[in-house]
Amino acid sequence: MIEAGTRTSEILRRAGKRTAVLQAFSALLLVILIYLYMDMSERQAALQDGIRENAMWAVFQLDREAHDLETDTRLVLAAAGEPGQDTLKALSQRFDILYSRADLLGQGRFQDFFTQSGDIGQISTNVRLIVRSLDPVFTGLAKASEARNRLRAASEQVESLHRESNRLLLTANTVVSDNRAAARAELIRLQNMSGVYVLLLTLSVGFLIFTLRRQLKAVREAGLGFETMANDLADAYHAADAGNRAKSQFMATMGHEIRTPLNAILGTAELLQLSDIPENVRDGVQTIRSSGEALLDVLNEILDYSKIEYGKLEIEVRPVNLADLSKTVMDIMGSRARERGNQLVLDMPQQLERPWIKSDPTRLRQIILNLMSNAAKFTSNGTVTLRLRELSGPNGMCILRIEVEDTGIGIDAAGREKLFKPFSQVDASISRRFGGTGLGLTISKEIAERLGGEMGVESEPGKGSIFWLQMRVEPTEAPEIVAPNVRPTGLASLAPLKVLLVEDNKINQQIAIRFLDRLGQKADIACNGVEAIDAAAGQRYDVILMDMQMPVMDGIQAARAIRGAVGPNQATPIIAMTANASDEDREACREAGMNGFESKPITLARLHAVLSGSQQPPSSVIATLTATPDMPTVAAASGVDPARKAELIDALGPEIFDELVASFFNDAEALVADYAAAIAAEDETAADKALHTLKGAAANVGFKSVAETAQALRNAPLKHDNPQRLATLVAGCNTREAA
Repeated sequence: MIEAGTRTSEILRRAGKRTAVLQAFSALLLVILIYLYMDMSERQAALQDGIRENAMWAVFQLDREAHDLETDTRLVLAAAGEPGQDTLKALSQRFDILYSRADLLGQGRFQDFFTQSGDIGQISTNVRLIVRSLDPVFTGLAKASEARNRLRAASEQVESLHRESNRLLLTANTVVSDNRAAARAELIRLQNMSGVYVLLLTLSVGFLIFTLRRQLKAVREAGLGFETMANDLADAYHAADAGNRAKSQFMATMGHEIRTPLNAILGTAELLQLSDIPENVRDGVQTIRSSGEALLDVLNEILDYSKIEYGKLEIEVRPVNLADLSKTVMDIMGSRARERGNQLVLDMPQQLERPWIKSDPTRLRQIILNLMSNAAKFTSNGTVTLRLRELSGPNGMCILRIEVEDTGIGIDAAGREKLFKPFSQVDASISRRFGGTGLGLTISKEIAERLGGEMGVESEPGKGSIFWLQMRVEPTEAPEIVAPNVRPTGLASLAPLKVLLVEDNKINQQIAIRFLDRLGQKADIACNGVEAIDAAAGQRYDVILMDMQMPVMDGIQAARAIRGAVGPNQATPIIAMTANASDEDREACREAGMNGFESKPITLARLHAVLSGSQQPPSSVIATLTATPDMPTVAAASGVDPARKAELIDALGPEIFDELVASFFNDAEALVADYAAAIAAEDETAADKALHTLKGAAANVGFKSVAETAQALRNAPLKHDNPQRLATLVAGCNTREAA
């Protein structure tokens, strides 16, 4: 093996010398190519210079104006009597135009042309001198008492001017023609030179190919020697390379590659759930979808980690309302905590001293959600507490401390040392029992450091854990919101009601919950008709707000089941809140036993009216609504409706509104894809469901043009270009909103 290594080293030394020669030759060839390129570029620029053409056009205009002035002067002198004021004024204006044409020849790049072209320069000078000598004659001509005499005295100069301008035109034409001939000759010369250059380059490339082939042969011999050595050292190499792999690039590439088919799987599973399939098959589809969503979460963590390693994680600092941020996290985590029987607790002061701070709301929320998700994952039938505290540091520094405390399994000292490290789990069995990549805490720690903070943990086995984030913050004022004066005011306070909100769309859920919270109401959420029936069977509600089109079971079926069952909500007012607004839909809701019908987007005032009516006997709770007029086939892309935006910002806050808009565009992209897939499969039911969901979400956020177009497409025949038109409209709205 030593002899093989020596022979390989000798081959590589010879190859190195050849490589040095090739590098020197390549550098020389590169210098020659750069010189040739610069030379040809300069010559081409010279050939493309159009100053002579522009000068020729200016001379032609001057000659035409001189001819017109001479003609008009002769006509005035040939006429009987003194010329009229209008005639003299027109003649004076004609001279003004001529004067400007002559003055143009002595300005800008034209001056070089007339100076460097021999006789042209002299003739152009004569023309300008004659024009200046005629200036006193035509200036104020309309007001002169003896205009005819002044014109008669200047007639010879006018004729001389025309002769000189005509002479200038002929001379300039000759010069331009000569220049064109010279340019053609130069172009032919450049073509010949190009042929020589191409020949030289061909010979150079041929020599380079020949030399590289020899070099390749030598390298192949060296490679065979290295292959022999590599086979002997394979075991040692794999052991040494295991900890040194470029995992970040691999993770990023594979994450993006897997996301594409995974999105198709999730979309297909959702379409299957919306179709009429047997219940045993539906359970399997739900398993596919939930597993796919879990895999998507894993991919998102991997991609976030890859962004951090490559330094592409962006931080956007803007005003953040801590109270709203905390409540949003609690709302998001509610369902996940309930799945494991956990109780969520928000522990924060009644009145924060610094309610608004400067930070990145998206990344700060990501940290808290990661911590809350971990706490809920490792806690069963316990309590998860989100705690906010404002501390004072040295020199009046403002410090925010966020803690997430759980009553879960806890972590021992050895396990705490493994935390915040990529792909690390406290116990090898953790990933099998609870799932996850072990990246969540790593990502959170990196983001915390980017925000100028630090993270830590306090934990004991069997006593739960406290993960904390402490960071220096800068207080700020609440951002001003400029909006039309359309907010509902003077709404009477409502008695607390038990409300059941039946809605499958996350955006619509969040808007409705925020509106209800603004009106002093709390609500339970059901994501489909089956969940609504189960909730209605368990406790009594004062009012049920029911969406019509939902997966698993729609609102019509759910309302009939609630009315037909002997339970606490058999007579509870059920109000339809839906994007459907036709007379048939309204009638279907009434036949199902619903007491009212409200179309989306629901406003704060209309929701107040619905809840006010729900305190009366059910028979009186009949919401009236004017039928929606026929909508145009295509609406123009527009931004958020200002009135709707003002109402949502007032109820939700600017940060939540921005998140709703971003979430809407993400959902809209998926819905347009579902619509396109339905059209490709000629599935009218699936297409209508996708458009219905898109219309409701768009109307709720305030994108009227998208809602109108979605409704119009629901009533239009299926066409293969409809998805593209809808996608273009959504993209246009996104662009206008981002501007």
